[in-house]
Order: sequence, then C-alpha cells, then structure tokens
Amino acid sequence: MNPLRLTRRATALALGAPFVARAQSRWSPTQPIRVIIPFTAGGAMDPVVRLAQNFLQQDLGQPVVIDYKPGGATVVGTQEVTRAAPDGHTMIMVANSFSANVTLRPSMPYNSIRDFAPICMCAVVPHVLVVHPSVARDFAGFLEAGRRPGPGLAFGSNGIGTSIHLGAEQFRGLAGLNATHVPYSGTAQAVTDLIGGRLQFAFVNLPDVIQPRQTGQLRALAISAGARAPELPEVPTMAESGFPLVLSDSWFGLLTRADVPPAARERLEGAWVAALNRPEVKGRLQETGFTVLARPGQEFGTEIRRYADTYAQVIRANNIRVE
Repeated sequence: MNPLRLTRRATALALGAPFVARAQSRWSPTQPIRVIIPFTAGGAMDPVVRLAQNFLQQDLGQPVVIDYKPGGATVVGTQEVTRAAPDGHTMIMVANSFSANVTLRPSMPYNSIRDFAPICMCAVVPHVLVVHPSVARDFAGFLEAGRRPGPGLAFGSNGIGTSIHLGAEQFRGLAGLNATHVPYSGTAQAVTDLIGGRLQFAFVNLPDVIQPRQTGQLRALAISAGARAPELPEVPTMAESGFPLVLSDSWFGLLTRADVPPAARERLEGAWVAALNRPEVKGRLQETGFTVLARPGQEFGTEIRRYADTYAQVIRANNIRVE
C-alpha cells in the first residue's frame, strides 16, 4: 500500500479514536434499576420517584423498580446499598436525615460521606413557621411572646432528629426563644395538637399548612426558603424576617455506592436531571408543594456536607440524642 495512504489512514484512525472511546464509555444498564426508599410506602418520597419513573425507563432502557426498605432510622435501607454490587443498578433516595445521622448516629455501619456518591438532588419542600392564632398576630409579636420568662412555649415536630425538629431548634437558639420541644411519631398528630392549642408553634411542611391556614386554624409567619412561596405570597422568608441562617426544609436526593464507575454515575445523573425537568414531572410536583431542584451530583454533595455541618452544630448545642 502507498505509504502516503497508510499515513492518512493512521491519522484518520487517530483522530477518530476519541470519538470511539467516548461512544464506548457511554454506560447502559443491563438489568432493572433498583431505587431503594428507606421508608414505608406512601411517604413524601413516593411522588418524586413515581412521577419520574416512566421517563427514566425510557431513557435507560430498563425497568426502574422501587424497593421499600424501612427501619433503623433509614440505616437498614442505606446499608442495603453498601451490600449491592457496585455496578450502577442500585440507588437510594435519601432525605435530610442522611446528613443528620452523621452526628446523631456516629456508630452507623457505613461512612455517610466516604461510602456514597451523590447522583442528583431532586426536590425540596420548604418549612413554614406556624403558630396557634392565640400566640401572636405577626412575627414580631411571636418573638415577644417566645422571649417572655416563665414556662415558655411548646413546639412540636415529627420526631427527634428530623429536619423539622432540627430546623426549629436552630431557630429557637438564634431567636433566643424560651421554648420546649415536644416530639411526635408523625406530622399529623403534631399539627392536630397545634390546632387544638396544646402546642404554640411548629415548623411544618408547606403542603400541610395551606388548609389550616385558609380556615384560620393556624397562622403562617415565615417560610424557610430562598424566596416566597407562590402558595403563600404574603408570608415573608426567614431571611426577610431577620434570620437568614435558618436551615429548615425537607429535601430528597439520590445516592449510589462511591465505587460505582463514573460513566454509570454520569448516565444516571443525566437521566434523573432530564426526567425531573420534564414539564409533566416538574409541574405535577410543584402542584403538590415541591420545589424541583434537579441539581447534579456534585452540587448535591456540597449540600449534604452543608446540612451535616449545620445539623452537627444544632445537635451538639442542644445535646440532642436518639435511642
């Protein structure tokens, strides 16, 4: 063969090599994708996964299966991921408790920061500071009531160490409130007791505030979010109320094992970001009180560490313990 043709052919192959390598590096699943939810069915995570499920399956070419693994304050489900093969076919959806557990449960059978790779920060539900109408008419009046000496106010949450509890504790400390925490096993009973006047205030997920506020059973004073909520346009943010450091919301995101190949993580990240940004998914989630984030894994990792640091300060300052 002509030496010049050989040279041209070699050059063409060399120039084409990067494109071939990139094409070969695009990972595709070879079996169903399992999304572990470390809670019982019917919780706040369900709509995030279920609304994205069909679009994920179309993108990835494999079924996406939801696997509920409740127990141990999410430790059972999270440990399941560490036991799965590091091949990209197993993920877990986590919430704020993942960051809180770093300090609350230091003896966990895994390292929350080292052993997992963030894939996508999906969505967030803001928390709203609500009070019984007898406590105060506005934020300034609430601060005045909460700082009075004496027995103080009672505030509820859906359990010790939850994001609602830790957000309220952080706010209590920043605002200098004279208040005592009353834990419940869920949000519904806490809201019922707040409406009944057995509690004076609480941080509550935005969707749970709308109806009792409309009927005058509760008064919304501030929302812990970067901007006012369309559902409560007249309710100021915590920053507008003078407390920009308050970190209180309920977020949901996806992790996989840290040793899953980068190509698999990138493909999963891209599929989730695309699915969450679909108008059918984003619109429906926003209708039910979620703010869709669809942030990539690197940004999610930064947020996990930010919440872990803040929660550590709150937990230690208030000597919060779990059994």
